[in-house]
Amino acid sequence: MNKINLNLLFIFSSILFSSFTFSDESIYRIDYIIFKFLPNIDSKEKFKTPEITFSDELINITDLKYPEFNKPDSLNNNLPYQNLFQDISISRVINQSNLQQESTEDQVRMSKNQVFFQNDSGVDFAMEEIVQTLKRSKNYRVIDQNSWFQEIKDQSQAPAVLIKTKIDDGDIVVGEIKAYKKRFLHLDANLYFAEESIDPASFEKIVILKEQFKKGEFVINKINLFENEELEFLYQINHSRKVRSKELHYIDHPKFGVIFQISPTKNI
Repeated sequence: MNKINLNLLFIFSSILFSSFTFSDESIYRIDYIIFKFLPNIDSKEKFKTPEITFSDELINITDLKYPEFNKPDSLNNNLPYQNLFQDISISRVINQSNLQQESTEDQVRMSKNQVFFQNDSGVDFAMEEIVQTLKRSKNYRVIDQNSWFQEIKDQSQAPAVLIKTKIDDGDIVVGEIKAYKKRFLHLDANLYFAEESIDPASFEKIVILKEQFKKGEFVINKINLFENEELEFLYQINHSRKVRSKELHYIDHPKFGVIFQISPTKNI
């Protein structure tokens, strides 16, 4: 093979390799919505009490949140004007949202002052339209919404992120989410739905909790996740999902559910 052909082969190989590499290919924003199904009625379906398991080391999301939404009284059960709210199915919500086509402009930008595992400080929550649709529905109550940036690594190196919502009408969801790469992006969700209780089962979980305040630097504390909390764990979502970036995914349980999306970043 002559020198010219070798040069052409090198150029072609460089172009081919560059088409599969990106400057920020490992940095993504993860967004989720957790909601409860309404109305809260007794059913004949019996659920096994979940066995509570957590990773020994968890990443805590630092507290930069969007403005609080003041939930109208009409979202409480048993009020006579609750029937004015819409009857909306989750499949309709997801299908309508998926009509938005992915484009370069849809990619999110991580600000220079943003650190990993910190609430997104952008103006718009990526799934705000879905949140507002759920809040207009008589079928669901939004318990939590959140987003953060992180590097997505191989499964063996992927950190578990602590999910712990504020108590909402006596309900709380705790657990962990882990995003990682194999051939494709994957997300594992291990979430527990619990209620405040005056007669809870005895349970505590000691974990190493890490908070990132600078890129690469963590504050590390050893804590009991459930100190001074009286909770009864009722239901569990434990699910692994292969995903593509910008796809909406819905994981459900008869009592609660989570919608999530993983989005690539633009250049920082």
